Amino acid sequence: MPNTLKRLIPDPDVIKLQQLLSSNGYFEEVKPPHGLFDGITFENVVLFQLQHISKDGNPLKPDGVIGAKTWWALKNPSGEKQRNHLAASIPTGLTTKRHQLIELIIEEHNKPVFEVPDGSNRSPDIDGYWGNTGVIGLAWCCAFVSWVLKEVTDTYPIEGKHHLGVQKMWRTAQRLNMATQTPKPGDIFVQLFSGGKGHTGFVIAVTEDGKTIFTGEGNCGNRLKIGKRPNNSELHFIDCLQDNQTPDFERMAFDVNSTIGHTTR
Repeated sequence: MPNTLKRLIPDPDVIKLQQLLSSNGYFEEVKPPHGLFDGITFENVVLFQLQHISKDGNPLKPDGVIGAKTWWALKNPSGEKQRNHLAASIPTGLTTKRHQLIELIIEEHNKPVFEVPDGSNRSPDIDGYWGNTGVIGLAWCCAFVSWVLKEVTDTYPIEGKHHLGVQKMWRTAQRLNMATQTPKPGDIFVQLFSGGKGHTGFVIAVTEDGKTIFTGEGNCGNRLKIGKRPNNSELHFIDCLQDNQTPDFERMAFDVNSTIGHTTR
């Protein structure tokens, strides 16, 4: 016999989860049923995981599972706890535009740029990343990417648009044959998930074995962050500069002092 079906009962832990997500700017469009781990809650958990690090400084796995690492990040979503203290240098062997792009990202990171107040998606710098779109106060990782491209190239390389949505930007780049499987400093990385969710930023360095990328990404732990991510199937890449950058650029290493160090070319 099939099991008896019963109405879902709100879970106190799910209520706590939703309250933590909401206090950090998630559930912008639709509020979830209180205490029910529904699809909207799952999608926002994944987005939170894409944008935060665990206690050990590594990015969370975006699987929608609320384990010890994600609970820690939910309780420490910003400020010093979300700083991974990575310091970046610009790889040699890059084209002029790629060098300028990474230089600008490092300058912005060093200000530093973070949300004021936490979870607001706003600050004077962050508001500026929206350009002339008339939009402020929403998730801003894609807006930061568009702003950097405009500052460096004086145009919007991806179909002339200041993109605000990750998935639409990715689809447009694919249509324009800008997708690449081999990331280079100055390329855009994209993470996608169901429900229209996603996260994006720039590749600023690549390890010698190609298994790890270092990133400059907005809206990550409520701040602009220099990060590191495994180069796996969860990542897609956009070469929107289309400047014939060769693979003969300087590769980087990650050392025990939490700095991105030089290795070889």
